[in-house]
Amino acid sequence: MTTTAAAPKDTTKTDQELFAALQWLTEAWCDRRALTALRYLLPAYPMQEPGIEGLAVLLIALKDVRAFAREELTEPELLLVNDCVLVVDRKMNPA
Repeated sequence: MTTTAAAPKDTTKTDQELFAALQWLTEAWCDRRALTALRYLLPAYPMQEPGIEGLAVLLIALKDVRAFAREELTEPELLLVNDCVLVVDRKMNPA
């Protein structure tokens, strides 16, 4: 499957939109064989644990993608990963 669609814009307002963004990233990385990014994200997504535990695992995975797979990411993907990190962090630590 070739991912030709543009990265979702401002996609992380709801849980459904967050998971749509994560799905888009996963498909884009699979198509491109961005193995380092996939290595860090796939243990956390799809989420195996409900609630705060699953969010914590996902947050760590997204931060690891950002830290260790940055060279594999396109600019839109990096922005989307950053957005997902902020949203998951807000879900874990509501103001």
